[in-house]
Amino acid sequence: MKKNRLYIGIVYLVFGVLFILLATLTEFSFEAFIWGLAGASLGPGICMILQYIYWSKPERAKEYEKKVENQIIEMNDERRVMLRDKSGRITNQIMSYVLVIIIFIVSILSVFSVMVISKWVLIGLGLLLLFQFICSVVVYNKLDKSCNKKL
Repeated sequence: MKKNRLYIGIVYLVFGVLFILLATLTEFSFEAFIWGLAGASLGPGICMILQYIYWSKPERAKEYEKKVENQIIEMNDERRVMLRDKSGRITNQIMSYVLVIIIFIVSILSVFSVMVISKWVLIGLGLLLLFQFICSVVVYNKLDKSCNKKL
């Protein structure tokens, strides 16, 4: 197993400990956020270190090589690549519809004064929807050009 994974795990662990110290020794209005960062850093750090220790033992070397080889095969399997691409497209469409529905509901609630919402929230959601659409068009065109170069 690569030592890089161990070093990244140690960095995560150190950041987790620092966030815990920051959250316990100081008082902020956003203390819950700091505790969340502590957990989000500490958990992956400990997992990466334990995985490194587990897989770096000499008796597990062949098993680890087989595992890495299977992961490479699964990542490049044509069927899985097609399914990942298709799921990404479907997720993009669903999120576009969800954003439109959220914008509609928030604007209706705002018009009828049920909820006091800044117009900037609606503008931000609209810009997010526009950004998502532009990104999908740009990525599609870039992929289309790269596929045409290969042919």
